[in-house]
Amino acid sequence: MSKKAGGAVEEPGEKKGGLKKIIIIALILLVVIALGVAGAIIWQARSSNAPAGHAEQAAEEKHDEKPPVYEKLEVFTVNLSGGGNYLQTEIALKVADVSVSEKIKARMPEIRNAIIELLSSKTQEELVTVQGKQKLADQIQAQVNGLLEAKKPAEGTSKVLFSTFIIQ
Repeated sequence: MSKKAGGAVEEPGEKKGGLKKIIIIALILLVVIALGVAGAIIWQARSSNAPAGHAEQAAEEKHDEKPPVYEKLEVFTVNLSGGGNYLQTEIALKVADVSVSEKIKARMPEIRNAIIELLSSKTQEELVTVQGKQKLADQIQAQVNGLLEAKKPAEGTSKVLFSTFIIQ
């Protein structure tokens, strides 16, 4: 038997019990660290081995990075439906390539007519919200792609952009 600080008597078995606790805590810490490292390795392996389609598509996009092609349309000024308001807007079409831009130029009278009819059918209330403008852009895209006989945006117009949008 030996004396502890403060005069208490220390039993020989107490040193072993304290050492066992330290060993158990150390083993638990090692297991937690090992699981964390294994989890990080698995997560990194999964993120670097993304599905083949995604990796191929990303590589293809990097390889085929061409500057975007836009076809700017003349200013549209139309009376809106349902009142004395009018809309003045400038529109640019993002197209797949220069050949689509040429098709648009060739069919410009039809495209302008379709857009004017669409714009004229709208009310001020439909167009003042962001959602209303987005819906209009989607409708214009569908109209233009229909006239171009494009079955998908990659063959025609992929986006409609408003550079001005004034309702009075």
